[in-house]
Formats: sequence, structure tokens, C-alpha cells
Amino acid sequence: MKREKRLNRGFSFIEMMLTVFLVTVCAGIVATAMPTATIGRQKSMYRNRAVALAQKQMEAIKRLSYPNITANALLTASLIDSTTEVATNTYSFTNVDSLVADDAPRLLPSGAGRVTIEQPDIELKRVIIRITWSENGQTKTYEIGTLVANL
Repeated sequence: MKREKRLNRGFSFIEMMLTVFLVTVCAGIVATAMPTATIGRQKSMYRNRAVALAQKQMEAIKRLSYPNITANALLTASLIDSTTEVATNTYSFTNVDSLVADDAPRLLPSGAGRVTIEQPDIELKRVIIRITWSENGQTKTYEIGTLVANL
């Protein structure tokens, strides 16, 4: 009979201290992981935005077809900002989609977009889209490219 009363008495001081300790440790782990998770989420968000911008720009250029992949045609289609080269055969662009206002400077910190058009062979053009942005003092780059043939 005495034994039953003792078991139903409640939590001991040691049990309460152990519970408080475990809750504190778990809270510390979660609090420590939050900044890392936030930084990882932000990096992922910037990369996803860069990928989306590059893919949209590439698809818009591919829709023009081979004869229209020139600086003047890209300017007319509002796919580059000007026909002035920022590097050899490379042109800058800001707005990818005039309806949605997808522009690298607005979506990415210090974001910039570049289109490079090369002709590696007769009847063949190489288009390279490069998106750059600043992340924690470092310049990050995402680049995609494709070949367009005159068929």
C-alpha cells in the first residue's frame, strides 16, 4: 500500500530539472540553427531567381529563330538594353519580361544580366545567358547556353 502512494505522488525535483535541461538544450539547438537556415534559404532564393531569369531570357531569344539572333533584332524585341557591347559580342539586359517586370537589378542584389552571341560555325550561333549578383560580398554567377542552327 505504501508503495502505491509513493508512485502516484508526482514528479521529483530531479525529474523536473532534467526536463528543464532537455528543453533548454533543444531550444538552444533550434536557436543556433535558425541563422544558418535563413542564410541557406536566402542563397537558394537568389539562385532560383537567377535560374528563372536566365531561362526566361533564353526561351525568349530562342523564339526569335536563327536569322533574328542579332543585336539589332534583340534590341527591337526588347531583349537587350542597347546594341552597345559591354564585352566582345556581349550585351546587357535588365528586363526579361516587360509584362511582369522580371529584372535582375530588382530581384537580385547588384544583379546584372548579359547575353553573349557567338558564331562558332557557319549557320550556327551560340547564345550564352549570364546572370550575376552579389551575395555576402562575393559575386555569384549563373550561366546557361545553347546552340541555334539555321535549319
